[in-house]
Amino acid sequence: MKAKGRGAETEAGRAIVWVLIIVVVLGAAGFFVWQKTRPPKEPPPVVAVATPVPVTPPPATPEPVVVKATPTPTPVVVVATPTPAPTLPPLELAAVVRTPALWPPQVILVQAVSFPIVLNGRVAGEAKVPAGTTLRLLRVVNQSVEVEYQNARQVVPVVSTDLMQRALAAFRKNGSVLPQAPVAAAAPPPAPVASTPAPNPADQVRVEVSADRKRLEFDPGKAKGEGSESKTIEKFVYEVKVQNRTFGDVPGLDIQYLIFVERQKLGELKEKDTVERITGTAKVEPLSRKTMAQTATTSEFTLAKQALVGDMYYANGGRRKVADNVLGIWVKVLHEGKVVAEYTNPTTVIKRGWDKK
Repeated sequence: MKAKGRGAETEAGRAIVWVLIIVVVLGAAGFFVWQKTRPPKEPPPVVAVATPVPVTPPPATPEPVVVKATPTPTPVVVVATPTPAPTLPPLELAAVVRTPALWPPQVILVQAVSFPIVLNGRVAGEAKVPAGTTLRLLRVVNQSVEVEYQNARQVVPVVSTDLMQRALAAFRKNGSVLPQAPVAAAAPPPAPVASTPAPNPADQVRVEVSADRKRLEFDPGKAKGEGSESKTIEKFVYEVKVQNRTFGDVPGLDIQYLIFVERQKLGELKEKDTVERITGTAKVEPLSRKTMAQTATTSEFTLAKQALVGDMYYANGGRRKVADNVLGIWVKVLHEGKVVAEYTNPTTVIKRGWDKK
Protein backbone atom coordinates (compact mmCIF):
# COMPACT_ATOMS: atom_id res chain seq x y z
CA MET A 1 0.00 0.00 0.00
CA LYS A 2 2.82 2.31 0.68
CA ALA A 3 4.39 1.46 -2.61
CA LYS A 4 1.20 2.25 -4.52
CA GLY A 5 0.70 5.38 -2.65
CA ARG A 6 4.30 6.55 -3.49
CA GLY A 7 3.70 5.88 -7.18
CA ALA A 8 0.49 7.80 -7.10
CA GLU A 9 2.31 10.75 -5.65
CA THR A 10 4.91 10.63 -8.36
CA GLU A 11 2.35 10.63 -11.08
CA ALA A 12 0.53 13.50 -9.44
CA GLY A 13 3.78 15.52 -9.24
CA ARG A 14 4.45 14.99 -12.93
CA ALA A 15 0.99 16.14 -13.81
CA ILE A 16 1.50 19.32 -11.86
CA VAL A 17 4.76 20.03 -13.64
CA TRP A 18 3.16 19.63 -17.05
CA VAL A 19 0.29 21.83 -15.97
CA LEU A 20 2.72 24.52 -14.96
CA ILE A 21 4.60 24.26 -18.24
CA ILE A 22 1.40 24.53 -20.21
CA VAL A 23 0.32 27.54 -18.16
CA VAL A 24 3.65 29.26 -18.77
CA VAL A 25 3.50 28.56 -22.49
CA LEU A 26 -0.06 29.78 -22.74
CA GLY A 27 0.80 32.86 -20.73
CA ALA A 28 3.74 33.65 -23.01
CA ALA A 29 1.60 33.17 -26.09
CA GLY A 30 -1.13 35.33 -24.69
CA PHE A 31 1.35 38.07 -23.82
CA PHE A 32 2.70 38.00 -27.32
CA VAL A 33 -0.75 38.24 -28.84
CA TRP A 34 -1.64 41.09 -26.52
CA GLN A 35 1.49 43.02 -27.53
CA LYS A 36 0.47 42.75 -31.14
CA THR A 37 -3.11 43.74 -30.66
CA ARG A 38 -2.95 46.51 -27.98
CA PRO A 39 -3.45 50.16 -29.12
CA PRO A 40 -0.36 52.44 -29.40
CA LYS A 41 0.62 54.55 -26.48
CA GLU A 42 -0.45 58.17 -26.58
CA PRO A 43 2.46 60.69 -26.80
CA PRO A 44 3.18 62.63 -23.69
CA PRO A 45 1.51 66.03 -23.56
CA VAL A 46 3.60 69.04 -24.79
CA VAL A 47 3.99 71.63 -22.11
CA ALA A 48 4.41 75.20 -23.55
CA VAL A 49 6.73 77.34 -21.46
CA ALA A 50 6.16 81.08 -21.84
CA THR A 51 9.27 83.11 -22.88
CA PRO A 52 10.01 85.56 -20.06
CA VAL A 53 9.75 89.23 -21.04
CA PRO A 54 13.24 90.71 -21.10
CA VAL A 55 13.96 93.28 -18.53
CA THR A 56 14.63 96.67 -20.12
CA PRO A 57 18.21 97.69 -19.29
CA PRO A 58 18.73 101.10 -17.85
CA PRO A 59 19.65 103.67 -20.48
CA ALA A 60 23.37 103.99 -20.98
CA THR A 61 25.09 107.28 -20.58
CA PRO A 62 25.51 108.66 -24.15
CA GLU A 63 29.05 109.09 -25.40
CA PRO A 64 30.05 112.61 -26.35
CA VAL A 65 29.90 113.27 -30.09
CA VAL A 66 33.36 114.21 -31.45
CA VAL A 67 33.19 116.49 -34.46
CA LYS A 68 36.26 116.01 -36.72
CA ALA A 69 37.39 118.83 -38.93
CA THR A 70 37.48 118.01 -42.65
CA PRO A 71 41.17 118.14 -43.80
CA THR A 72 42.03 120.64 -46.49
CA PRO A 73 42.69 118.70 -49.74
CA THR A 74 46.24 118.76 -51.03
CA PRO A 75 46.47 120.98 -54.10
CA VAL A 76 47.06 119.05 -57.31
CA VAL A 77 50.10 120.29 -59.18
CA VAL A 78 49.77 119.84 -62.93
CA VAL A 79 53.18 119.38 -64.53
CA ALA A 80 53.28 120.41 -68.18
CA THR A 81 54.76 117.79 -70.52
CA PRO A 82 57.90 119.27 -72.12
CA THR A 83 57.88 119.53 -75.88
CA PRO A 84 60.35 116.93 -77.22
CA ALA A 85 63.41 118.39 -78.92
CA PRO A 86 63.40 117.92 -82.67
CA THR A 87 65.57 115.09 -83.98
CA LEU A 88 68.52 116.49 -85.86
CA PRO A 89 69.15 114.97 -89.29
CA PRO A 90 72.16 112.64 -89.50
CA LEU A 91 75.20 113.23 -91.68
CA GLU A 92 76.20 110.48 -94.06
CA LEU A 93 79.69 109.91 -95.43
CA ALA A 94 78.35 110.08 -98.98
CA ALA A 95 77.13 113.64 -98.31
CA VAL A 96 80.56 114.60 -96.97
CA VAL A 97 82.29 113.16 -100.06
CA ARG A 98 80.23 115.32 -102.42
CA THR A 99 80.32 118.46 -100.24
CA PRO A 100 83.88 119.89 -100.13
CA ALA A 101 82.57 122.77 -97.98
CA LEU A 102 82.40 120.29 -95.08
CA TRP A 103 86.00 119.15 -95.52
CA PRO A 104 88.22 120.44 -92.71
CA PRO A 105 91.71 121.69 -93.60
CA GLN A 106 93.24 119.09 -91.28
CA VAL A 107 92.34 115.73 -89.76
CA ILE A 108 93.75 113.87 -86.78
CA LEU A 109 94.52 110.16 -86.76
CA VAL A 110 92.44 108.24 -84.22
CA GLN A 111 94.45 105.07 -84.74
CA ALA A 112 97.98 104.33 -85.92
CA VAL A 113 98.55 103.77 -89.64
CA SER A 114 101.57 102.77 -91.74
CA PHE A 115 102.81 104.79 -94.71
CA PRO A 116 105.33 103.49 -97.29
CA ILE A 117 108.70 105.19 -97.57
CA VAL A 118 109.66 105.69 -101.24
CA LEU A 119 113.21 106.53 -102.30
CA ASN A 120 114.03 107.06 -105.97
CA GLY A 121 110.70 105.58 -106.92
CA ARG A 122 111.22 102.39 -104.88
CA VAL A 123 109.64 101.34 -101.59
CA ALA A 124 112.42 101.39 -99.01
CA GLY A 125 110.29 100.58 -95.96
CA GLU A 126 107.36 101.93 -94.04
CA ALA A 127 106.75 104.48 -91.30
CA LYS A 128 104.20 103.86 -88.56
CA VAL A 129 102.42 107.11 -87.76
CA PRO A 130 100.87 107.13 -84.26
CA ALA A 131 97.35 108.17 -83.33
CA GLY A 132 96.98 111.88 -82.57
CA THR A 133 99.08 112.99 -85.56
CA THR A 134 97.64 115.97 -87.46
CA LEU A 135 97.67 115.64 -91.27
CA ARG A 136 96.70 118.09 -94.00
CA LEU A 137 93.55 116.94 -95.80
CA LEU A 138 93.68 117.01 -99.61
CA ARG A 139 90.42 115.33 -100.61
CA VAL A 140 87.82 112.73 -99.63
CA VAL A 141 87.18 109.81 -102.00
CA ASN A 142 84.68 107.04 -101.22
CA GLN A 143 85.76 105.41 -97.92
CA SER A 144 89.22 107.02 -97.87
CA VAL A 145 90.87 110.38 -97.40
CA GLU A 146 93.95 111.62 -99.20
CA VAL A 147 96.33 113.38 -96.84
CA GLU A 148 99.82 114.84 -96.94
CA TYR A 149 102.54 113.37 -94.75
CA GLN A 150 106.18 114.52 -95.01
CA ASN A 151 105.51 116.15 -98.38
CA ALA A 152 104.06 112.93 -99.82
CA ARG A 153 100.46 112.06 -100.61
CA GLN A 154 99.03 109.12 -98.69
CA VAL A 155 95.65 107.37 -98.58
CA VAL A 156 94.06 106.64 -95.19
CA PRO A 157 90.69 105.00 -94.33
CA VAL A 158 88.10 107.52 -93.13
CA VAL A 159 87.55 105.48 -89.94
CA SER A 160 91.21 106.05 -89.00
CA THR A 161 90.64 109.82 -88.77
CA ASP A 162 88.28 112.27 -87.07
CA LEU A 163 86.94 113.51 -90.42
CA MET A 164 83.29 112.70 -89.64
CA GLN A 165 83.35 114.45 -86.25
CA ARG A 166 84.80 117.63 -87.79
CA ALA A 167 82.40 117.50 -90.74
CA LEU A 168 79.43 116.98 -88.37
CA ALA A 169 80.45 120.05 -86.33
CA ALA A 170 80.49 122.15 -89.51
CA PHE A 171 77.15 120.63 -90.55
CA ARG A 172 75.47 121.53 -87.22
CA LYS A 173 76.99 125.00 -87.32
CA ASN A 174 75.30 125.50 -90.69
CA GLY A 175 71.91 124.62 -89.17
CA SER A 176 72.08 120.94 -90.16
CA VAL A 177 71.78 122.01 -93.79
CA LEU A 178 74.35 121.07 -96.39
CA PRO A 179 76.14 124.25 -97.45
CA GLN A 180 75.81 125.21 -101.06
CA ALA A 181 78.84 126.10 -103.10
CA PRO A 182 78.94 129.87 -103.63
CA VAL A 183 77.96 130.96 -107.13
CA ALA A 184 79.98 133.86 -108.46
CA ALA A 185 77.88 136.77 -109.72
CA ALA A 186 78.30 137.17 -113.46
CA ALA A 187 78.35 140.56 -115.10
CA PRO A 188 75.63 141.19 -117.69
CA PRO A 189 75.18 139.63 -120.13
CA PRO A 190 75.36 136.44 -118.02
CA ALA A 191 78.14 134.16 -119.13
CA PRO A 192 77.31 130.47 -119.46
CA VAL A 193 78.52 128.45 -116.49
CA ALA A 194 80.68 125.56 -117.63
CA SER A 195 79.64 122.28 -116.09
CA THR A 196 82.20 120.48 -113.99
CA PRO A 197 83.50 117.48 -115.92
CA ALA A 198 82.93 114.09 -114.38
CA PRO A 199 86.00 112.69 -112.65
CA ASN A 200 88.11 110.52 -114.89
CA PRO A 201 88.30 106.91 -113.60
CA ALA A 202 92.05 107.11 -114.12
CA ASP A 203 92.21 109.86 -111.45
CA GLN A 204 91.00 107.36 -108.86
CA VAL A 205 93.75 104.82 -109.69
CA ARG A 206 96.71 105.09 -107.33
CA VAL A 207 99.53 102.60 -107.79
CA GLU A 208 103.22 102.44 -107.01
CA VAL A 209 105.82 101.04 -109.43
CA SER A 210 109.25 99.52 -108.92
CA ALA A 211 111.62 97.48 -111.12
CA ASP A 212 114.41 95.01 -110.30
CA ARG A 213 116.97 93.60 -112.73
CA LYS A 214 117.28 89.81 -112.79
CA ARG A 215 120.07 87.79 -114.48
CA LEU A 216 118.88 84.76 -116.46
CA GLU A 217 122.03 83.34 -118.10
CA PHE A 218 125.80 83.68 -117.97
CA ASP A 219 128.21 82.56 -120.68
CA PRO A 220 131.87 83.14 -119.69
CA GLY A 221 133.23 82.36 -123.17
CA LYS A 222 136.74 81.08 -123.91
CA ALA A 223 139.80 82.88 -125.22
CA LYS A 224 141.59 81.13 -128.10
CA GLY A 225 145.10 82.41 -127.46
CA GLU A 226 147.45 85.37 -127.65
CA GLY A 227 145.94 88.24 -129.58
CA SER A 228 142.45 86.78 -129.60
CA GLU A 229 139.34 88.37 -128.10
CA SER A 230 137.51 86.95 -125.06
CA LYS A 231 133.80 87.63 -124.74
CA THR A 232 131.42 87.12 -121.81
CA ILE A 233 127.66 87.38 -122.36
CA GLU A 234 124.90 87.75 -119.73
CA LYS A 235 121.13 87.76 -120.24
CA PHE A 236 118.85 89.95 -118.10
CA VAL A 237 115.21 90.98 -117.65
CA TYR A 238 113.48 93.54 -115.47
CA GLU A 239 110.64 92.52 -113.16
CA VAL A 240 108.20 95.43 -112.91
CA LYS A 241 106.09 95.39 -109.74
CA VAL A 242 102.84 97.38 -109.51
CA GLN A 243 101.28 97.84 -106.02
CA ASN A 244 97.78 99.08 -105.19
CA ARG A 245 97.81 102.22 -103.00
CA THR A 246 94.04 102.62 -102.65
CA PHE A 247 91.45 100.84 -100.52
CA GLY A 248 89.44 99.79 -103.54
CA ASP A 249 89.92 97.59 -106.57
CA VAL A 250 92.14 98.63 -109.48
CA PRO A 251 91.42 97.33 -113.00
CA GLY A 252 94.01 95.76 -115.27
CA LEU A 253 96.75 98.20 -116.30
CA ASP A 254 99.10 98.60 -119.29
CA ILE A 255 102.86 98.96 -118.89
CA GLN A 256 105.31 100.66 -121.25
CA TYR A 257 109.03 100.50 -120.56
CA LEU A 258 112.23 101.92 -121.98
CA ILE A 259 115.63 100.44 -121.09
CA PHE A 260 118.82 102.39 -121.94
CA VAL A 261 121.87 100.20 -122.65
CA GLU A 262 125.28 101.63 -123.51
CA ARG A 263 127.07 99.47 -126.09
CA GLN A 264 130.89 99.61 -126.10
CA LYS A 265 133.03 98.24 -128.92
CA LEU A 266 136.42 96.58 -128.51
CA GLY A 267 139.23 98.43 -130.29
CA GLU A 268 137.16 101.63 -130.59
CA LEU A 269 137.36 104.93 -128.78
CA LYS A 270 134.72 105.91 -126.21
CA GLU A 271 133.34 108.57 -128.53
CA LYS A 272 131.98 105.84 -130.75
CA ASP A 273 129.91 104.20 -127.99
CA THR A 274 126.17 104.04 -128.71
CA VAL A 275 123.06 103.96 -126.49
CA GLU A 276 120.48 101.31 -127.40
CA ARG A 277 116.85 102.04 -126.45
CA ILE A 278 115.02 98.79 -125.70
CA THR A 279 111.26 99.34 -125.64
CA GLY A 280 108.34 97.08 -124.96
CA THR A 281 104.91 96.69 -123.37
CA ALA A 282 103.30 94.40 -120.80
CA LYS A 283 100.08 94.06 -118.81
CA VAL A 284 99.24 93.48 -115.16
CA GLU A 285 96.12 91.79 -113.84
CA PRO A 286 93.52 93.71 -111.74
CA LEU A 287 94.48 94.57 -108.16
CA SER A 288 92.27 94.16 -105.10
CA ARG A 289 92.47 94.11 -101.29
CA LYS A 290 93.45 90.45 -101.48
CA THR A 291 95.92 90.86 -104.36
CA MET A 292 97.66 94.15 -103.66
CA ALA A 293 100.55 93.66 -106.13
CA GLN A 294 101.14 92.20 -109.59
CA THR A 295 104.41 91.64 -111.50
CA ALA A 296 105.18 91.91 -115.24
CA THR A 297 108.45 90.96 -116.98
CA THR A 298 110.23 92.90 -119.71
CA SER A 299 111.80 91.29 -122.77
CA GLU A 300 115.32 89.80 -122.47
CA PHE A 301 118.41 91.83 -123.26
CA THR A 302 122.12 90.96 -123.24
CA LEU A 303 125.20 92.63 -121.80
CA ALA A 304 128.64 91.72 -123.16
CA LYS A 305 132.17 92.06 -121.82
CA GLN A 306 135.11 91.82 -124.21
CA ALA A 307 138.89 91.91 -123.76
CA LEU A 308 142.01 91.54 -125.93
CA VAL A 309 144.07 88.57 -124.71
CA GLY A 310 147.77 89.00 -124.01
CA ASP A 311 149.96 92.06 -124.34
CA MET A 312 148.56 93.04 -127.71
CA TYR A 313 147.13 96.49 -128.35
CA TYR A 314 145.33 98.40 -131.09
CA ALA A 315 147.28 100.79 -133.28
CA ASN A 316 144.45 103.37 -133.22
CA GLY A 317 144.55 103.54 -129.45
CA GLY A 318 141.25 101.71 -129.10
CA ARG A 319 140.25 100.16 -125.82
CA ARG A 320 141.52 96.68 -124.95
CA LYS A 321 138.62 96.00 -122.52
CA VAL A 322 134.98 97.05 -122.92
CA ALA A 323 131.67 96.20 -121.24
CA ASP A 324 128.07 97.02 -122.00
CA ASN A 325 126.32 98.99 -119.29
CA VAL A 326 122.68 99.63 -118.33
CA LEU A 327 122.19 103.37 -118.05
CA GLY A 328 118.68 103.17 -116.59
CA ILE A 329 115.04 102.18 -116.98
CA TRP A 330 111.87 104.25 -117.41
CA VAL A 331 108.47 102.67 -116.77
CA LYS A 332 105.02 104.13 -117.36
CA VAL A 333 101.76 102.60 -116.08
CA LEU A 334 98.61 103.50 -118.00
CA HIS A 335 94.90 103.12 -117.44
CA GLU A 336 92.70 103.64 -120.49
CA GLY A 337 95.58 105.41 -122.23
CA LYS A 338 96.32 107.83 -119.38
CA VAL A 339 99.55 107.62 -117.36
CA VAL A 340 98.74 106.94 -113.68
CA ALA A 341 102.26 106.16 -112.40
CA GLU A 342 105.91 106.35 -113.51
CA TYR A 343 109.19 104.89 -112.35
CA THR A 344 112.73 105.96 -113.27
CA ASN A 345 116.06 104.61 -112.05
CA PRO A 346 118.05 106.73 -111.93
CA THR A 347 115.81 109.76 -112.11
CA THR A 348 118.16 111.44 -114.60
CA VAL A 349 117.11 109.10 -117.44
CA ILE A 350 114.16 111.39 -118.17
CA LYS A 351 116.69 113.80 -119.67
CA ARG A 352 117.20 111.32 -122.51
CA GLY A 353 113.55 111.76 -123.45
CA TRP A 354 110.86 109.18 -124.05
CA ASP A 355 110.44 109.68 -127.77
CA LYS A 356 113.96 110.66 -128.75
CA LYS A 357 115.82 108.48 -131.23
